[in-house]
Amino acid sequence: MSSQDQPQDLASKLDEGYLIDVLMELTKVPTEVPLGADTFMEPDDPKLVHYVQKVLRPKLDALGVTEIFDVPDNQLLIRYGDGTSPASFLVMVYTPIQHHNLMDEPFSGRVANGAALGYDEACVFGQGVSQIKAHHAVMLAVLKMLTEQNVRLPGTLYFAVNNEGRSSHRCTEKILQSLDSKPDFCVLLRGTGMRISLGNRGRVDVNVEIKGKASHSSAPDAGLSAIEGANEFLNRLKKLQLPGSHPILGGRHAIAYQIVYEPLAPHTLPETARIRVDRRLLPGDDLDEAVEEVREAIGDLSPYEVIVSRGTHMWPALVDPQHSGVQALTEAHRKIYSEDPETFYGQGTFDAGGPCAAGVPAVMYGVGGGESMLGDDFAPVRQVADEARVLGHTIMSLLG
Repeated sequence: MSSQDQPQDLASKLDEGYLIDVLMELTKVPTEVPLGADTFMEPDDPKLVHYVQKVLRPKLDALGVTEIFDVPDNQLLIRYGDGTSPASFLVMVYTPIQHHNLMDEPFSGRVANGAALGYDEACVFGQGVSQIKAHHAVMLAVLKMLTEQNVRLPGTLYFAVNNEGRSSHRCTEKILQSLDSKPDFCVLLRGTGMRISLGNRGRVDVNVEIKGKASHSSAPDAGLSAIEGANEFLNRLKKLQLPGSHPILGGRHAIAYQIVYEPLAPHTLPETARIRVDRRLLPGDDLDEAVEEVREAIGDLSPYEVIVSRGTHMWPALVDPQHSGVQALTEAHRKIYSEDPETFYGQGTFDAGGPCAAGVPAVMYGVGGGESMLGDDFAPVRQVADEARVLGHTIMSLLG
């Protein structure tokens, strides 16, 4: 099939049986971040190494994909296209599962009706299905479609398997450095409910360590409880007013989202409190200034010793809805659904800010599902196939 063929002809070649079979198989392979205080996952975590190298890579090889490149941090980059045109398009899929941590049978990969959860249709259930696994299956099904039909693309298509699990852009930076040239557009396949995310606020972690003196809970005056120090810190943080807002992305905030006390021992008032503060960022915010605002809000916590440091960060993302890539994705969605996709600007922080900060407009799009952040995760079978077809149309529009 040449690039002159109509994109809808290509989309009709999608192997839905393969798509769902491979999704059910991938869902059974754990890549979740364990519950606990350590919410970061390194890219060389044994679970991710197994998944990327022993599960995904053999499937890519079996499809006859020839241009597969290793990227630092256990990542893969797939290149497809003739490269006779300067047009290029980057699609990224992610491996760590960060939500739906309390669902029953998280890695069953079962197919069942989702009527009880608002989807009266066949759905694939499993932890990470809507966040990552559905998009891996879509990547494989689209590459199968391209290779089997011998589609010739003048432009260059990149698929990247991204292992970012540290709430940073480090993995994306390694991927962008591995490309032949800067892509014109980037889509992060994520669980957006088939909506296009055009932007989001950024975030920097402010790490705070408060140190007192441990004592038995029967004799609190013999020590200096870190619990009391953390409580005073939280009271002062609540008073921090961050002025200004963005007309689209909203305002800034600084809120503690994790407290860990040490030591945790019987009837012991802890000596140390470690607190992570989520400081939301808007375009133009300076990381060090954001950290300094929190430090100033704390002030002097004597007699406690306090250490404030900058943790990981993710940049804000904001893409012009009139960008040619957004328009191509919109038109592709319209071909499948006969209406324009909904667009939105998320309140969370995502990796889209990494490519955007590097000059690559990046949006998020993909199948939805999932009951809540902790409950059941699922993906409607119909939407998974729709995502693959939309992506196929977008590829042909941008690169064909």
